[in-house]
Amino acid sequence: MNVRKIAFSGHNVVRRFTTSPLAQIYLHKGSRIPGLKKDPEEVFTSYKGQKYGISEENLGHIKKFLNDKYKISDDLILQILTHKSFGNGIKPYNEKLSAMGSKILNLFCAKHVIEQPTNNENAISGKNFDSLGSPMSKELSGRMSLGLFAQLNKLNTVMFWKSYNHELSFEASGEMKVSAQMVYALIGAVTFVHGKRVAEEFIREKLFNSNTSIEDITSEVVQKYGSN
Repeated sequence: MNVRKIAFSGHNVVRRFTTSPLAQIYLHKGSRIPGLKKDPEEVFTSYKGQKYGISEENLGHIKKFLNDKYKISDDLILQILTHKSFGNGIKPYNEKLSAMGSKILNLFCAKHVIEQPTNNENAISGKNFDSLGSPMSKELSGRMSLGLFAQLNKLNTVMFWKSYNHELSFEASGEMKVSAQMVYALIGAVTFVHGKRVAEEFIREKLFNSNTSIEDITSEVVQKYGSN
């Protein structure tokens, strides 16, 4: 026990203080163990070893894909790359942006499909609405096509998310679904920053007129798996 002497207005007062040793906190790394606090640095590190945060290493591939024409803020790009499964959902994640992007893409794809040249006698003003029920139209903005698009364009090289088993296949691990959600969020972010018209230009240029066209990917998906 330590004794400290303190003077107040000419009077000596003896006050006793009890000092305790500093508590040591163990921050656990590795698989979760009940009762142990996990090291925050590991919580906010992707399974590939990428540390969460704004850096050229994390964001550069998305910036390159967007280029100056569709530029968005670094904070927004990081949110696009973050799934709600990462870090217990503490960091801003892409769920709402994904929902917005999904609706924009679905509308664009529907318009694209019905405006294709047709000999269908039931077409209305040259627009073939019957094509909306085709396997191609159903899968064009689907998760498998979008997930494969992200993979082929290396858009999912950095993503902050958590799977119950990252060793499983692209589809079984959930990576395909998370990759697709990231692409939806990318479209949603472009819409949020630049508006619907520019977002449609983005979809046309980057998804439909690229070397790895979403139409070509979807065609292969339909041929291989059919449509559910």
